[in-house]
Amino acid sequence: MSALVQLRTGHAPLNKHLHRINCAESAACDACNAPAESVRHFVMDCPAYAEERWSMRLRLRRESQSLSRILYTESGLNELAKYVARTGRFRSTHSAPIRR
Repeated sequence: MSALVQLRTGHAPLNKHLHRINCAESAACDACNAPAESVRHFVMDCPAYAEERWSMRLRLRRESQSLSRILYTESGLNELAKYVARTGRFRSTHSAPIRR
């Protein structure tokens, strides 16, 4: 649940936020080298998580095309929680993030 709140507020343990608070050397995505690992990038775009995202998109259909629908609807949050678990991206917030 805390990961979902963090994603909603933009204070998730993703490099864009971590870099802003001086906890990461770069804002870049470690998984695909995009310039910024933002919430939008992680949830909607990162090619490293395409397979995990596909499952979410199949279940949400049209809702999956809107980040705000994913973050602010019950069905979106349910599928987002599964997506986050499948990616393993937030497995450890007290040590270095687990990378693919």
